[in-house]
Amino acid sequence: MGAIWAEVKDNRRVGEGIYRLALHAPAIAQTARPGQFVMLRVAPGTDPLLARPFSIHGAAGDELLILYKVVGRGTGILSQVRKGKTLFLWGPLGRGFDLAGERPVLVAGGMGIAPLAFAARWLRDQGRTAGFCGGLPGLSGWEELTRGLEEELAGSVALAWASEDGSLGRRDLVTDLLSDTLAAAAGSSDSVLACGPMPMLRAVARVCAQHGVAGQVSLEAPMACGLGACLGCAVPAAGGGYLRACQEGPVLAAAAVDWERV
Repeated sequence: MGAIWAEVKDNRRVGEGIYRLALHAPAIAQTARPGQFVMLRVAPGTDPLLARPFSIHGAAGDELLILYKVVGRGTGILSQVRKGKTLFLWGPLGRGFDLAGERPVLVAGGMGIAPLAFAARWLRDQGRTAGFCGGLPGLSGWEELTRGLEEELAGSVALAWASEDGSLGRRDLVTDLLSDTLAAAAGSSDSVLACGPMPMLRAVARVCAQHGVAGQVSLEAPMACGLGACLGCAVPAAGGGYLRACQEGPVLAAAAVDWERV
């Protein structure tokens, strides 16, 4: 893990309130793995005081990519940062996805696309194939991202979409799409990697258990330090106690979480 000042190479709007930030951060980019994250100060100085956690969306050569959505003051400030400015961050942090499975299925809900696109590229670059189930409210505001993924991953990752309004793929929940995908695979899929809202991850854990497939979930949890000290990201563990999303996670075995207490 390293703490660095990184130059902003690009900070581009790619959807409705969605931005892709590119940073010159070789020390982080060259060691980052899918599922890990960074802690980033959205502006120089102490306002805002706390850094924010962001999933790593991509890492190639000296460049680190972060995909984020404007949801509050901090990300609103970040969206105004221009090329050539510098930002302070540290990472890569946490435990990423175990990509050893022979036939993984990736499941992304909303902004869960951020780390799973990185995982899909990683598998592609290793010459491996995977399935990808994406769930979105609808196509509106997501056109550039979905089109880019389909063009980039064509031939290596089989993409399928579910949307709440039926404007992209089938009108359904992404977890129903996952269940049908696993059923159609007839036991050939050996792992599921998921990221998205907590209710979706709870349903993913249930689907994995029903199909006897090992599931991994990347938890979205509030963090203040990213180093395990503040305990702000603790989640209930199966069998009692708690797990820290920033240390034992953010990627955890789906069966390791006590979903009844989340």
